[in-house]
Amino acid sequence: MYRFENIKQIHLEITDRCNASCPQCARNILGGKENPHLSKTELSLADVKKILPPHIVHQLKRVFLCGNYGDPGVGKDTLEVFQYLRETNPEMNLGMNTNGGMRSPNWWASLAETIQRKGDVKFGLDGLEDTNKLYRKNVDFHKAMDNIQSFIDHGGRAVWEYIVFAHNEHQVEEARALSQRMGFEKFTIKKTGRFFSNTRLKGRERQEVHDSQGEIEYFLEKPKNPDYQNTSLQKEGAIINEFGSLEEYLNQTQIQCKTLEEGSIYISSQGYVFPCCWTGNQLYLWYNRPRSSEIWKVIKESGGEEFIDAKKEKLENILKGKFFENIQKSWNCSSLATGKLKVCSKTCGQSFNQFKDQY
Repeated sequence: MYRFENIKQIHLEITDRCNASCPQCARNILGGKENPHLSKTELSLADVKKILPPHIVHQLKRVFLCGNYGDPGVGKDTLEVFQYLRETNPEMNLGMNTNGGMRSPNWWASLAETIQRKGDVKFGLDGLEDTNKLYRKNVDFHKAMDNIQSFIDHGGRAVWEYIVFAHNEHQVEEARALSQRMGFEKFTIKKTGRFFSNTRLKGRERQEVHDSQGEIEYFLEKPKNPDYQNTSLQKEGAIINEFGSLEEYLNQTQIQCKTLEEGSIYISSQGYVFPCCWTGNQLYLWYNRPRSSEIWKVIKESGGEEFIDAKKEKLENILKGKFFENIQKSWNCSSLATGKLKVCSKTCGQSFNQFKDQY
């Protein structure tokens, strides 16, 4: 059961804007044209203060800014939001995920001084100067590194997150060495689980990358080294042998919600509240018709968007409302056809966990 008093962590998507065009990100179509369904919304400092007033901030242990569609580094009030959270709760952990290729070194210095040592920033850097741009399209590598160095030099705790592909797997150790010279606190290899078709429920070896006109520009390929491959994707054949198909696995698997266990919720750039970013991710998938995904059905059956909008409704009321109740009830349905949410089966099922197996 979702209870307000159990919430200790907020995943906040402050904006759905971004400076990059990553080919496996839902905000664009295969790295090319922008997703036409995006809400193009952003939370202001005033919005965040309304959604997370001091009595809620005081109860939290952590807030981190990341998201499904945007990079918090381009958010208009991102620094001011962090300052509000830090001033309100000096002990809480603050964090952010970003590509680092926006703003100025001075802005990043201010962010480091605000977060202090009680939190970190995870920088998505998927290669070096010649390869980072193949996934982090439109990110200026040198600008990102200058910003990161300023963040580190002003006391920020930086984590380098490196998604491994065929085109950059030969640079892993070189990048690790660079991270140590710059003063990163940690270097993390990510074994992407996105070489998977959610519509076909089938793994794939490569993915096409489009230019701004929608034409194929090049391909992303899985790394050759098995040590850098996502182990859930490696289990696909075994799961099919056991269940007959991945869809039948999703019908049968037991769901154990990660965010319910850790007392975490996700708030979108519109102010909509979800159990997690995976359920929130279903809002604006470019390959679906608008408002046709399963999460929109749950929203409609729960009264509509206004009942999950934290800019209009208190967070306490949303958590005890029909939306969260209906999501939790869906886990006990006998199959996807009878109401079990595919996104929950896929993300929090027992044998196929692409997210967890990234690390």
